[in-house]
Amino acid sequence: MKADPFDILQADFVAALTVGAGADAAPPTFVEVAFGGRSNVGKSSLINTLVQRKGLVRTSGTPGCTRQVNLFETRARDGAAVVLADLPGYGFAKRSKDERRQWADLIERYLRDRVTLRAVVVVTDARRGFEEDDVQLVSFARTARRPDLAPLVVIPVATKIDRLPRSSAHAHVKKLGKAVGVPVVPFSAVTGEGRHELWQAIRKAASLVPLANDEQNRHNAAEPSAEIDGGRRGIQGGS
Repeated sequence: MKADPFDILQADFVAALTVGAGADAAPPTFVEVAFGGRSNVGKSSLINTLVQRKGLVRTSGTPGCTRQVNLFETRARDGAAVVLADLPGYGFAKRSKDERRQWADLIERYLRDRVTLRAVVVVTDARRGFEEDDVQLVSFARTARRPDLAPLVVIPVATKIDRLPRSSAHAHVKKLGKAVGVPVVPFSAVTGEGRHELWQAIRKAASLVPLANDEQNRHNAAEPSAEIDGGRRGIQGGS
């Protein structure tokens, strides 16, 4: 039986960026891909499924539990390494206005200034679709990078696809893509649907090298970035 190149042999928590810390407070290692979305859309379960670890990212039925940017270093069977960054969920109304604003500022600084960041996976519940907060995150990721850094690739994902009728699920997801202007990856943490497709999108966006050694992956992380122009629209801290 052929080995699955997307088997994750290593997945470890390595650092956290907290409110008030600079975007590079945790020393970068490999290229990074961030995961953002509204509170309780299944982001933690998605990451756990992606890396084949049930308890790597803490899951909770209570929205708003993630209050920092948590960094997880992963390595696949073929040697490709990438750091996954779990962002605080946004749009959670039961936190104070000041706390939500602090979270939004933390996310903005990380997306704007983190040198090793290459892409943002924007996660939504397939049943709800992309809401205003999600569209703002997509817009910010595309336009607000520092001028000396390359623009971020946006990878939209619709989770909990298994909860939609199979006969209409993929047509529904295709329709969701119109809200963000790019195709959406359907994903299920229950069945594993979309796992390979999401890894393929992440690898392409992050320029990961199969069978690469640490030096090559670290070189990719430190590679000079292209200059871009763009406006700056902030992320709302919730309502």
